[in-house]
Amino acid sequence: MSNSPDQVSLPPLPFIPDELIEEILSRLPVRSLLQFRSVCKSWMSLISDSYFVKKHLQLSTQSTNLTRHRIILTDTTAEFHLKSCPLTSLFHNPSTICEDLNYPAKNKFRHDGIVGSCNGLLCFAVKGDSVLLWNPSTRVSKKSPPLCNNWRPGCFTDFGLGYDQNKDEYKVVAVFCDPNVYLAETNVKVYSMASNSWRKIQDFPHGVTPYQNSGKFVSGTLNWAANYTVGNSSSSLWIIVSLDLHKETYNEILPPHYEKEECSTPSLGALKGCLCMNYDYKKRHFVLWMMKEYGVRESWVKMVTIPYLPNPEDFSYSGPYCISDNGEVMLMFEFDLILYDPRDQSFKYPKVHSGKGWFDAEVYAETLLSPIKH
Repeated sequence: MSNSPDQVSLPPLPFIPDELIEEILSRLPVRSLLQFRSVCKSWMSLISDSYFVKKHLQLSTQSTNLTRHRIILTDTTAEFHLKSCPLTSLFHNPSTICEDLNYPAKNKFRHDGIVGSCNGLLCFAVKGDSVLLWNPSTRVSKKSPPLCNNWRPGCFTDFGLGYDQNKDEYKVVAVFCDPNVYLAETNVKVYSMASNSWRKIQDFPHGVTPYQNSGKFVSGTLNWAANYTVGNSSSSLWIIVSLDLHKETYNEILPPHYEKEECSTPSLGALKGCLCMNYDYKKRHFVLWMMKEYGVRESWVKMVTIPYLPNPEDFSYSGPYCISDNGEVMLMFEFDLILYDPRDQSFKYPKVHSGKGWFDAEVYAETLLSPIKH
């Protein structure tokens, strides 16, 4: 049957190899991939495949221009609100519009603390007795069973989220501390997403108690700033305790040689895959160190010294949360995000719309990783 004169003959669609489709899709943002799952069954199968999820994860987390990274912010209002915005906008634009996030375990008058992020998963401490693992990019979440520790006034739990590469397993570690007990003995448990259960492991070394902060994930380990009580004496030392997530054994990480006598108690962080340490020096400067090679004391490098803004008596810098490729440092001061550029020692104050101040923040990558499938 011949075509009528009014019909137009269209050329056949070009053939695109499956390998090329995979390469193209693996470089797209999560939001687009979630929409493209409905294009056809083969795309749905590909985007949901664990190999593709890992490939997309690798490309997203290794991107140095921060285009696949966002920052989550907790509002200072009485009600618990979470907002999110792209990092690149904060660094490059004078003002940024936030997105409201629908937190899956929301109790509007309960503020769940951010434990940390790992490969796009965020971990929240829920009343100190359980954790919520959540991928805000895919809106998939999973809550752990309760720890069921013998809590009493003065007790606290430090959490940490990390990845055991040998077992391809994401783990949450809970360090329960009871200061009412002699030398504040700890009770340490590990939560596995695969088994959805807590498992008891070896406690912290005798006499070592972590400060009330989250463990920082670096190179297959979780790291806590801790207090070490020497014998029966009243003196104590500030140390760094490391937990190998695969071997589940402890080690001490030696800090740099720093000005101990005239600085505040140091805090730990993780930037660019490296362990970091920071402290206030004489309340005039904020000092940031970075361990370039994990576990090697000689690799500590003093990255930046940031002067304090006027009248710093009541506030200290929080963070840092990120360092851009050109060296700009993102911190928080007086509930607002600030950027410090060490090249000209200048400050910038990115305006974030729909927010009246921030209590906490965490940077995360946009990935397809699911807390349910591990």
